[in-house]
Amino acid sequence: MLRGIKGTYVYACNKSLREYFSKHITFQKKEKSKIINFFPKEKVIPFENSIPVFDLKAAAGNFSDLQIVNENFEDYNWVEIPSRYKPSRDWFACQVIGESMNKIIPNGSMCLFRKYSGGSRNGKIVLVEHTNIQDPDFGSGYTVKEYQSKKFVDNDLWGHQSIILKPLSYDPEYKDLELTDDESIHLKVIGIFEMVL
Repeated sequence: MLRGIKGTYVYACNKSLREYFSKHITFQKKEKSKIINFFPKEKVIPFENSIPVFDLKAAAGNFSDLQIVNENFEDYNWVEIPSRYKPSRDWFACQVIGESMNKIIPNGSMCLFRKYSGGSRNGKIVLVEHTNIQDPDFGSGYTVKEYQSKKFVDNDLWGHQSIILKPLSYDPEYKDLELTDDESIHLKVIGIFEMVL
């Protein structure tokens, strides 16, 4: 069995199987250039040929320092996305800083996210906002992690016992962030990670 010595390419057509493999196959760590090519402003047609780059830096570690996201789209930079995606208001990009997700997201990468609009987040890589780090009037902290939740069921009612934000890093120093149900009320999933741009 020599064919795997130089590496093996695995592609699964089934999305669920692809997500399963991506959690269990160790990828070689790649260094990514931190140069971002923004779409020329004079050529931007918002959400038709490009998507906005949110003016925040999500920490791939603990939550970032407090940041406020500017809601004026005119002030944003814009990037083109791969042709297999159709630009729309469902997509945005932001930069991820740190090494806690370096199996999937190299430090400094510009990443594509789909705005979270509901449904299960379990096992997905998410961009989350925590508004109770200090006064929410002064901004929020952001992090990118794999989302896992422990649930309880009581008389046909259910709730979160705790939420775990799991790092995917080659460095074992990074530990899970576990939030109790009381702490998780200040947690908001902003987007689901799609790919590194």
